[in-house]
Amino acid sequence: MVAGPQVVVAAAPAAEAGEEPAPETETETEPAAKPAATKPAAVPASAGTRQTEAYGERLDALDTEIGVLKDRIFRSKARLAVLRETVLAGAMAGARVMLAHRNLMGTGFQLSKVTYFLDGAPIFDRRDDSGALDQQDEIVVFDGNLAPGRHIVGVELVYKGKGVGSFSYLRGYTFQSTSTYDIEVGERGSMKIVSVGYERGNITTEMGDRPSVDWQTVNLDAGGRPTKPGKGAKSPAKGAGQVSGQVSGKTSAKASPSAKAPKKG
Repeated sequence: MVAGPQVVVAAAPAAEAGEEPAPETETETEPAAKPAATKPAAVPASAGTRQTEAYGERLDALDTEIGVLKDRIFRSKARLAVLRETVLAGAMAGARVMLAHRNLMGTGFQLSKVTYFLDGAPIFDRRDDSGALDQQDEIVVFDGNLAPGRHIVGVELVYKGKGVGSFSYLRGYTFQSTSTYDIEVGERGSMKIVSVGYERGNITTEMGDRPSVDWQTVNLDAGGRPTKPGKGAKSPAKGAGQVSGQVSGKTSAKASPSAKAPKKG
């Protein structure tokens, strides 16, 4: 029996020398998509502007309040210094002097501020726009002894225009009136000096020229009661020859926002 030729199938030769087998192909897995970042809600430009304006208004209000407080502190220090120098110096010598303001202004004006000065320093400063200050007939500013010699008393008054009907335009105006008064204080006696705010002129007088100040002096007894009626500033009464006074310069008045307030009617 003749055997047939055997067919030998040789295995595929290994990779030739120097050649690396091809790496197996791996299926790349794509990374999971990242969640979309949440964006903050857009703020309208107008809202940001309004917030900025609100903050600016608050800062302006705080600056105004700080300025008012600084002014009050300054005035208080000045007032204390004046009182220390005048009252303490005249505690054992000098006449008793009472300073007061009397409001006799017309119905078209509302007193909103009274400032009193003694020898150039403020000793009284009160402001009230509610109308309560205007309703006081007389305000006592100072009551005590003053050192003998010459002293200067000054007053500054601020009014708000007050009108109804056809005169309602006066509400937009403020009026200022100032005046000074020279007094000579002796070593004894007692005297009350009153600044009187009144409306001068008539219907033809411009509003800015109407606020005026007159001065009166009244003798006081030991109990502080008037001994006789006071006289006007042009011929002031004298306190037993110890206290006398006279107006120094003319009373001045001005109106704002314009230099002159419009005429009535």
